[in-house]
Amino acid sequence: MKVRFKEQTNETLTKWKEYKVLETIRNCYLVINDKGNYSFHLKHVFEIVKSKQLKVGDVLLFKDIDDWCEAGDNFFRDKWSVSARGFLYDRTIEAIEMKDGHKAFLVSDTAGAWIRAKGFRKFCKR
Repeated sequence: MKVRFKEQTNETLTKWKEYKVLETIRNCYLVINDKGNYSFHLKHVFEIVKSKQLKVGDVLLFKDIDDWCEAGDNFFRDKWSVSARGFLYDRTIEAIEMKDGHKAFLVSDTAGAWIRAKGFRKFCKR
């Protein structure tokens, strides 16, 4: 996870700079500070940077999945193909794996429907 320091710049952290969280302990994050040292800082001095990558647990809108699967060979069961509309409600990503050479995510309640991951986020921003 990445966080952004939101307080005034000090000896070890720079305002609005992003830091990777190495560990979370109670109300603190362990980060590598500007001096290259490991240091704990209170969570409230940071804001969480939203991830741009798909991850297990993300909820996807059924319209986005339908449109993506109709746009090209983005649907996988035994092979990559175009899929007709069939997602009637929002789905959750249950797993992310390589399928026939492409990164894909398994969506909930589909009996094994995998969706091509590459390009999905960009397509949904249309």
